[in-house]
This record gives sequence, structure tokens and C-alpha cells, in this order.
Amino acid sequence: MSKNYRDYRYFENRPDVVRVWDDLDSYHNWCRFQLCEFNPADLYKKESINYQAYLASKRPRRPYQGNKPFNRQRNEQNFSR
Repeated sequence: MSKNYRDYRYFENRPDVVRVWDDLDSYHNWCRFQLCEFNPADLYKKESINYQAYLASKRPRRPYQGNKPFNRQRNEQNFSR
């Protein structure tokens, strides 16, 4: 008996394939905005300089803690008058 493929939703059952295409779109957009050369073969290749820069841009940043107080005594010791 043949399988009914009308009931089979390929992309709903394969989230790994969807993730690859989403990552490729995201990498393409990053290269487009950064004016870098886009090569789809560089996706997931950590030796590529462009892909390393893309991964670095996606890293979470530390939140801004506000201005640190200026330590005048320490600063005066470092400079001679």
C-alpha cells in the first residue's frame, strides 16, 4: 500500500531543516548589511573569518552598568606634576 504524502508535512516534521534555512537567511542578511562576501558554504564553518565575525555579533552582551565613579586619588598618583 502506498503512503499518502498529502497528510505528511515535511517542514513541520523536520525542524532541523527549517533551522538550517533560517540560519542561512540570517547569515545572508548579516553579510549583506556588513558588506562582506557571502558564501553559503561558510555556514557552520568556524574556520571562515566572516562566519566567526557573524558568531561574535550574535553573542549576548553584558548589560550596561552605568558610569563608574571617577577615582581621583588613583588618577593623581599615575601622573606627575
